[in-house]
Amino acid sequence: MKMKQLAIIALVFASISAHAEFVETMPSSQNIQMNTVQATQNMRDGYHVILEGYITGRAGHVDSEKFFFQDETGSLKVEIDDDVWRGQKVSPQTKVRIWGEVDRDSFNRAMEVEVDRLEIIQ
Repeated sequence: MKMKQLAIIALVFASISAHAEFVETMPSSQNIQMNTVQATQNMRDGYHVILEGYITGRAGHVDSEKFFFQDETGSLKVEIDDDVWRGQKVSPQTKVRIWGEVDRDSFNRAMEVEVDRLEIIQ
């Protein structure tokens, strides 16, 4: 009986230790090619950008995922899905870094950035 219990315990510990969690290392600020709102205005649909600045408010009442983002060069509309927030609390005074993709409407050429990742900058 003891051997069975030891075997089960060993199996449980082996399965727990086999489970690993990948933690992505964040690149340092020196290695990141930052963009500005002004430069983003001229980029094509699908272009990936990294911006630092502030979420200044909601961009409408109908779509709760639309916000205004601002840096020292201007302001633009961003779309931030609920899962991107990851429980982070952000106010207009909180500096953030966002990774996203330029999304241009093919009809009226309106532009926004679809945010894939948001990080609070300390």
